[in-house]
Order: sequence, then structure tokens, then C-alpha cells
Amino acid sequence: ATILVKNQSIWLQLCKNITSNLGHTLLMMSVQWQKLAEIKELKEYFEADFCNFQKRIEYHIRELQKIDSTELDKLAVLRVLEVTNGCTQWGFRRQDKHCLSVEQTRECMRTVIGFIKDKKVDLSRGEAIHFTLPIEKLIEEGRNLYQDAFKKNVAGAEEEYYAYSTAQFLVYGRQRLDTAMQLVKQEFESLFTPYYIEKGRNYIAPYVEALPPES
Repeated sequence: ATILVKNQSIWLQLCKNITSNLGHTLLMMSVQWQKLAEIKELKEYFEADFCNFQKRIEYHIRELQKIDSTELDKLAVLRVLEVTNGCTQWGFRRQDKHCLSVEQTRECMRTVIGFIKDKKVDLSRGEAIHFTLPIEKLIEEGRNLYQDAFKKNVAGAEEEYYAYSTAQFLVYGRQRLDTAMQLVKQEFESLFTPYYIEKGRNYIAPYVEALPPES
């Protein structure tokens, strides 16, 4: 009986591994890489070495697909917040027509950076999104990569950041990102304004368009 249970356990793990590997393969086969190569912030990396940049994205896809779907749901919310905040900061630096005031722009940054540092997203009515310890570590690693890329100018870090960012959008997928964007709009529209909520959605859109319709 003990041998039977052990064999059954091994078989279940084997099936799980096969299913997981199949999921990785199907996603990477279904991605429209040429569409990704047309995205403004990715273009230079694909043009420099298409295969290598694709491999870096695929590596991060495999790692992210190991994460439980519930945690991916929460990570998608944090990613949408990061993107939307990035749009407000970029708009202010360029002094766009619709850019926020200095105070509003700082408040957006303080809020989102606070969520990243605390590994917690505070919502209305006293609710909050919490992450497991392994995911907290992943968030910190992502923050360090961002700082290496855009604050410390570490060689190769910016390319790696965009490979990781691209993998995030692809793994989170259309439905999960849409749900996350709806939540961010509901909870944070007064912070970012409707204009920058839409800007964030528009930034993410080309990545989603590189996915198959059912994703």
C-alpha cells in the first residue's frame, strides 16, 4: 500500500510537470513575436539580437508560470499600478498637455512606491491585497532590477527589465490584466485621473495584442 501511494504521488507530480511544461510551450508558441518587436520600447532589443531577447522573455515566462494563479491575479494589479504611475511620471517630465501638478505627480509616485516597498496594496474600505513571502521576494527583485536599469544604469539591466516586463504581460494574459485594470480604475481613478488610467491601458494594449484572442 505504501509503494502504491508513493507511485501514485510520483505519477501525479509527473502529470503536473507535463501539464506545466505544456502550458509554457503553448504560450510561447502562440505569442506573436513580430508584433512584440514593433513595440516602441522593445524595438531596439529585438533589432540588436532577436533570438537572444526572445530567449530572455521566454526564460521569465517559464519562471512566472510557476506562480499560483491567485498570486498572479494580485501581481497583475500591482503591475497595472506601476504602469499607470509610470505614465503620470513620464507625462510630467515631458510637460504634456494633460500632465498632473507637481503635488499630484508626487502623490502618485508615493502611493505606488509605498505599495511596492510594503509589498501590500491598500484598497478602499480598509481592505488590502497581500502577497505570500516568495512573491514578496519576487517583488523586491523586480524593484532592484528597475533601479539597476533606470537609477544605477547597470549594463544590460534595462534590456533585462523589458524582457521581464514583457513576460509579465504575456503570463498575466488578457483577462487577468483586464480585471486588474478595472480594479485600478475603480480604486485609484481619483488619484491618477481618468486620462492616465486610459494611458496605462493604452501602454499595456500592444502586449495583449501579441497574445491569442482566448488568452
